[in-house]
Amino acid sequence: MRRRPRRAPAVWLRMARRNIFIAVPMQSSSSFLKRYISKLPLQLLLLLLLLSGALLLFTYIAHEVLWEKEEAADNYVLGLMAEHVVARRWTPFMKAVTGCASAGFLQVGYVVLVGYLLLRKNWKRALEIAVAGIGGHGLNYVMKLSFQRVRPPGPLIGKLENFSFPSGHATSAFIFYGLLAYLLWKMELPRAVRLTGVALLLLFSLLIGFSRVYLRVHYPSDVLAGFCIGFAWLLLVTALFRRLKKSSDRELRGEAEAAKSR
Repeated sequence: MRRRPRRAPAVWLRMARRNIFIAVPMQSSSSFLKRYISKLPLQLLLLLLLLSGALLLFTYIAHEVLWEKEEAADNYVLGLMAEHVVARRWTPFMKAVTGCASAGFLQVGYVVLVGYLLLRKNWKRALEIAVAGIGGHGLNYVMKLSFQRVRPPGPLIGKLENFSFPSGHATSAFIFYGLLAYLLWKMELPRAVRLTGVALLLLFSLLIGFSRVYLRVHYPSDVLAGFCIGFAWLLLVTALFRRLKKSSDRELRGEAEAAKSR
């Protein structure tokens, strides 16, 4: 005796219809997104990718450390450094390194840099440097007050009263030395010289972050989060001023062409 094929329950039919109607707009929106992305300039795509990556990594660190209270990795790294890395002969050197991102040192550095650019009548670049430095400091200050993470115990340079997350030294170092690297890259120097200088400046900013962990004034996650914020802010400011410069150049060219046609 042949069995009749089972009919699909009404609920499954309704779900199938609903999924079809959902899938159609999703496919159309996906194709629209692909067409939109394909029209974006490569530099803008790279900028968005790097910026979103830095912000996503910062968000992940903040969530794991501050909301989930996952401090096992931080404590493990601090323990390893205390056992195998920290030595009395290296501590003065690390103090000197960390001083290269102190508030006083960077204030002098920014004043000298902005003053030099103003003397060269490079107003826009001077404004860019000032916005990057002041804005980065303010951003880090607000974040410290927002997260209010206590510093690790047993610091090697005396107790600090302010909060720990994200690291102000890591943020400020990446912005300041990243700006120096950016300015160096714009100079008319041999490519090998520029690459070497940029690499050394970025490595030095990483060494400053390492010194904060070595001196036990920050957890490793504080420093990594500070690098993420510093990188994102530096990327945003330089991209914004580059965009403004292009718009200004187009306006000047348009005015020059209009003057010639008269």
